Amino acid sequence: MGKSDGILLMPLHWEPSFRKLSTAQLNDLENRILNTMREEGFTNVELYDRMDYELLNAGIRDINDPEQRANINLELGISYLLGLSLGEAEWTGDWNPINSDEPELGTYWESDTRVSSMLRIALFETATGEIVSDYAIETTIDGLPIPIGDSESISLNFASIVQAVRLSMKKGLRNLVKDCSC
Repeated sequence: MGKSDGILLMPLHWEPSFRKLSTAQLNDLENRILNTMREEGFTNVELYDRMDYELLNAGIRDINDPEQRANINLELGISYLLGLSLGEAEWTGDWNPINSDEPELGTYWESDTRVSSMLRIALFETATGEIVSDYAIETTIDGLPIPIGDSESISLNFASIVQAVRLSMKKGLRNLVKDCSC
């Protein structure tokens, strides 16, 4: 894969696993992916949704059709499709009330907190539909132990699921670029 080869990013909202995230978060992730690829030197990277006119003009209405998918390469010069799917993404820990008789006093974490995500990044050739590169990236962000006295501590975690997904995405794209000898 060369830096001038066309790469078409499949929209994240098409993938049901990303429905855990808001539209704003999905748009942010898509822009980060495009910017990361451009920072890596790729000059022809675009989001599928932003190429509606070009795709329809080239007669491409269904990328699952092998002939139409191959036309993405022949008609538009885009050699690769980049797809992502989100596996498990969770925030763990147990909230407990400070005082069960007075819930308005708030809550605190009783056990360790952890934010994690599993992300899959795959690169497909448009001409053949074959997977060129496929990565599963797991990211875990552990809570920070905060001493509260008498050698006790609580675990606080200010991370979010989308932050863990961003880290997974960045690691995965870095591996993809390295793997494809770019």
